[in-house]
Amino acid sequence: MLTAWLNTRMLSVQVESVRAELRSEMKAMEERIGRQLAELELRLSKQIMELSQWVERLEEARGLVRP
Repeated sequence: MLTAWLNTRMLSVQVESVRAELRSEMKAMEERIGRQLAELELRLSKQIMELSQWVERLEEARGLVRP
């Protein structure tokens, strides 16, 4: 009976260890994804602003007027 209890206890400790490791890895992954999304948003915003400026210059050069 004692052996069964010890085996169960050891298994429980191992399971908790794996869970803690997975939580840590998931948190690190979430942080990386968050940073990558922020960088992507910044790049997209910059490209949209550049495109808008390019369109404005093109309209001015062609004598077009926005409604």
